[in-house]
Amino acid sequence: MLPKNLLSTYQQYKNDTDNVAQWLASKAKSLGFSSGLSEGSTAGKQKTGKPTKSQQRKNKLASKTNHIVLVKDFITLAEFVVKPREPSVQVPARIGTLLDRTISTRELFADDVSPHLPSNADKKQSDDRHMFFLDVLRKVREIFKPHYSKEYSAPKKAPKSVEEIQNMFALLDVEEPSEAFQNAPTVSTPAPGAGSEVRYTAERPDDLQEDFLSFNLLLFDFSKLRSEVGRSWQGYQQGLVDLIAASIVTNTAVDLARSLEEDLQHIIDRRGGVKRMLTIFYVAQCVEHNTTEAFRERMSDDINFKMYQVADSMLWIPFTLLSAFLNVLQPGTLPEMKPGYYGTYTPSSPRGAKSARDKFKEDKILMLEMLSEFLVLCIGTPLAPAEDELTRGLRETFKTKKITLWVVFAVQLFLDIHNTLRAEVDQAFASLSDVASLVRNSIKNTFEFHKDLRIENWPKENDQFMSQFIDQISHYILGDPQRAAARRLKRVYLPKPYLFFRQHPWLCGLWKYHIQVRYHELSITFANAWGAVIHCGHLYNAARSEKLLARRWTDMELAFAIRDYTSFFVGSPPNNPDDYLKRYALAVAASVTNFPTSDNRNGRRARGVQTSSRGPQGLSEQAPVLQTFKERYCDAAPRYDLRAEDITKILQKSEWQYEMDEHNFPTEMTKDSDNIPASKAQGNPVVALPKLLAILRAGMHAEIMELSYDYLTLHRFCWRLLRAVKDSCRDQLIKMYGPEYIEKESQLPFLVGYIFMAATNAKQMGGFLKLKKTDVVTSAVLVEAAGAIEGMLEAGAGGVVGTILKEKLKLDFEFEEE
Repeated sequence: MLPKNLLSTYQQYKNDTDNVAQWLASKAKSLGFSSGLSEGSTAGKQKTGKPTKSQQRKNKLASKTNHIVLVKDFITLAEFVVKPREPSVQVPARIGTLLDRTISTRELFADDVSPHLPSNADKKQSDDRHMFFLDVLRKVREIFKPHYSKEYSAPKKAPKSVEEIQNMFALLDVEEPSEAFQNAPTVSTPAPGAGSEVRYTAERPDDLQEDFLSFNLLLFDFSKLRSEVGRSWQGYQQGLVDLIAASIVTNTAVDLARSLEEDLQHIIDRRGGVKRMLTIFYVAQCVEHNTTEAFRERMSDDINFKMYQVADSMLWIPFTLLSAFLNVLQPGTLPEMKPGYYGTYTPSSPRGAKSARDKFKEDKILMLEMLSEFLVLCIGTPLAPAEDELTRGLRETFKTKKITLWVVFAVQLFLDIHNTLRAEVDQAFASLSDVASLVRNSIKNTFEFHKDLRIENWPKENDQFMSQFIDQISHYILGDPQRAAARRLKRVYLPKPYLFFRQHPWLCGLWKYHIQVRYHELSITFANAWGAVIHCGHLYNAARSEKLLARRWTDMELAFAIRDYTSFFVGSPPNNPDDYLKRYALAVAASVTNFPTSDNRNGRRARGVQTSSRGPQGLSEQAPVLQTFKERYCDAAPRYDLRAEDITKILQKSEWQYEMDEHNFPTEMTKDSDNIPASKAQGNPVVALPKLLAILRAGMHAEIMELSYDYLTLHRFCWRLLRAVKDSCRDQLIKMYGPEYIEKESQLPFLVGYIFMAATNAKQMGGFLKLKKTDVVTSAVLVEAAGAIEGMLEAGAGGVVGTILKEKLKLDFEFEEE
């Protein structure tokens, strides 16, 4: 089911007619119309006795009385509403727009499809009802025309017959209301009576015409989703969209397509299934273009190439290719496509210069060869954690040999991705390989770095979890499971190494997401357990605030920027010695009630600071929009449905500001928690399908930096820094706290607390730090620590994470100068 906060074109069409009926009937009733409208359905009688809370909720819903406004009543109601009276009635502009859109939708269907549907007695009756409804709507519009409010603007020209379905879709796009219109308040109508709410809906035929109209609009929605996916991969090719964003947008588009089809499944089933409805629709288009489905310019042609543009727009090409493959698929067999059997696929050649015949041949070579590889994967491997919807759909299709429209749509997207990326299609696998290698190496380097050092917060079992993650990467990515399955199944033509990944950038993006999300979670958990990152963040801030550094610690500054300071400091960054200690103590779980207030700080010394029940400050996982898909692509038992709450997260949770340009790409993105992101300032609880994909793409792309930041690498350099600080400050700290102020290396992060205490009157900080043995207050220790930081920065160790982001992950960034 499509989530309730998304709207299909067919549902929009039904809503339009219902809204017109609602306004007509309720307005007429408020003006004194007394004749019966219909028998309608009404709420049943309530049971006696005191109702339960559940019954009260049901009774509240039951207080709504539903009436169906018959089509024949529309004209009567319209004439009554606008007949001369004082004051005269103005028809709201919104009603005019709804009428125009409803009429245009039915006119386009009547011109292009309806005349060519199979003719029989039922078809004749259906045609009559359809044309009667259309004539009634046109008559109502004529009646209203002199009475529209001044805000109403009539269409510049009425839609006419189109040469191809894609043109029809473009015309429908023009008919869609602006976002301002979508966000406009519902037209007010007088309440029909206290204590109940009357809801009027339009009579809707349940016949052949209505069924094929709904199928027509389903194809329209698929076309809009396809266009938005195409924009994503064009953006990826141009470096404007990350691979992860493009892949999740693609998979989400297929999710939406599946939901759209499921919502109309009862209609599709009663009309003979996808194959029959799509064939009838295509044949009707052929007749509209004065040709036939069977016509071939050449004996060897697979389709009527006069209809190529239409076939491409309505998924006929992937349907034909998938059907051809399924026809040769027999139980217990493994059909193989010998490379070059149908010709050689040459993605280096420009597709735009090819004829329709050559484009189809290119798609045929690619898809039939790759369907053999998909079959090997589906037969020879179990369900993988980050499996794409095309693979998942084909698993079922290969078993049942039943074609669903959403799987055909997924095949089309696979072809579109290749036709966009061409010879660069394997760059996605290069990106996936880079991430897989970076993560494996970072975890292995961390194991080696801490091989002789343990802490209670990080038990040995956690290392095993990290090792299992490495093993998973090795198995699913570096192990090339599809080729391994082909070898086990004794394929005659063994695919080249990593062929499946190289030809499937969509899948590469989902695996890249899986690896980065899990690594993000793992590295933050590790950094929180060891504490070096937050402690060094406090130390760096103090040295920077005291102007003791000549260089910027790029990696720490970037961590501050993508998180905000609250993650480190429980508020804004402190800027004086007393606050350095206070904020540090709060971060390591000391209680704020133990600190002297501003009016008595100079009159007493701080004594032992008690532990807070809040616990130590920790870094949290980021990228809330990307995290929406964590369960889907990372969990062992994922759910595949897109829910209303998921849509809400996508629309509302992004912390980045961006504007969308005319191509639905985000312009310059900034993160500023003080302002409402422009992308959310005009939020709408119900959103059109392509708009959702555009917002999703922008939101995910904005968060890629957050997801990609390498906290495990930062941790290792922070720990090295703490070792250097200990060596630099050792003598002074021993004088102030004794030789055992640090008993073991795992306590290195508390060096920062000792340095801050040295610069204040505080003598102790709860059970965290040793008692200060002198009354000396000095910032000399902080100066020594700053020297260690400066040494690290001078050696080039302050920008390692930034270098990984820029050079390995191709993520650029810059700081705004204050």
